[in-house]
Amino acid sequence: MKILVNGLIPYDAGKTTFSINLLRSLKELGYNFRPLKPVAGHDIWYSFSTLLRSKELKILAGNDALRYYDETKLPVEEINPFAMLISPPDLEKVQFNIRLYNELISSGVPIMIRYYDCKNIAHLYSPSFLSLIPDSILQPFKEFIQEVNGISVDSTKLRELIDSSAQIADLCVSKFSPNNLIIESYNDALAPTYLSTDVDLVFAVSPGKVFLLEDFKKVLQLFSSPPWNIKVSSFIKYSKVRSWRINPSINIIEKNLIDFISNKIEEEEKYKT
Repeated sequence: MKILVNGLIPYDAGKTTFSINLLRSLKELGYNFRPLKPVAGHDIWYSFSTLLRSKELKILAGNDALRYYDETKLPVEEINPFAMLISPPDLEKVQFNIRLYNELISSGVPIMIRYYDCKNIAHLYSPSFLSLIPDSILQPFKEFIQEVNGISVDSTKLRELIDSSAQIADLCVSKFSPNNLIIESYNDALAPTYLSTDVDLVFAVSPGKVFLLEDFKKVLQLFSSPPWNIKVSSFIKYSKVRSWRINPSINIIEKNLIDFISNKIEEEEKYKT
């Protein structure tokens, strides 16, 4: 059984919290699922504590990957094959170019990527991008580069790898596909990779409610863009949905939703036998 979890809104939809509670609830019923966040990015300025944890673990890991790691103790690279670390720029270092500064603030300066092709782990960074970030971040980040034996590449190469993140991550999605998986997308992207669309159930999470996209594969055929370029809000209006309430508490998932998923798992197991 493979479950895709995406978000109706770009930030704070609750995808990771929902997925972790789903992992726990299904485990209580005897179903072991592996969490997989194929592609993820986070900001060193707003999540500086992740750099400290990453240094401790000797691998770049963002907030969501660390939450899954703390929950399952699976290797970080298997939870999150492709990770990108961004930083805000320093206004003085862009010569007080406000237009450029605002553009970089919006997208973030990519200062490191870490990828795992299900064989090897590599940490790569671009010195030209490092020259744009605040000095208060630069020194602790340089220490982390040494800790993980970071490889220096030019900015063009780093951009190329970022553009290929879905293909790189799919090498691990393919490897883990025989397992029970909960695949989490990023932001409000419909799916993080191509292989992440080959799933049995798709849940779109929003504050207070989660939606099952019942005819996911059928509706997906209407779109020509890669799934990571399709917003869930654009997709859901064409989809038949079923909804459940999410409660603002530790056990956020209603029992009838867990029952629905467990029945689907049993149906799949009967079909296979």
